[in-house]
Amino acid sequence: MADVLPSSFTVMATGQIESAEIPGCDNAYLKFHLVAGEDWQLLDGLEEGMTQAARVSQGPEKQLVWNYPLDVTYKTTNAYGWPQLVVSVFGLDGFGRDVIKGYGCVHLPTCPG
Repeated sequence: MADVLPSSFTVMATGQIESAEIPGCDNAYLKFHLVAGEDWQLLDGLEEGMTQAARVSQGPEKQLVWNYPLDVTYKTTNAYGWPQLVVSVFGLDGFGRDVIKGYGCVHLPTCPG
């Protein structure tokens, strides 16, 4: 009998980190990190990165707009440890030091759309 390799599946996610509304923050940049279980293998894309600095838009929404593209591909044998996107938003204080302005995390979508 031939050796049977464990079955696997691939998850591809494409999107962008678009914008944020952070009261009292006029300019900021964002650091992101994709975390996944130990059985998940990154096939393509960046697991971590940093956006450009953005200034608050002049419109009524007062948004920080990054429009930073994300494109990752993972391979795994089970769904345990589904990938998550973790973000941290940083701005400058009065002394020019980086300070955290916000953070969050979200699982990658489990279905297309």
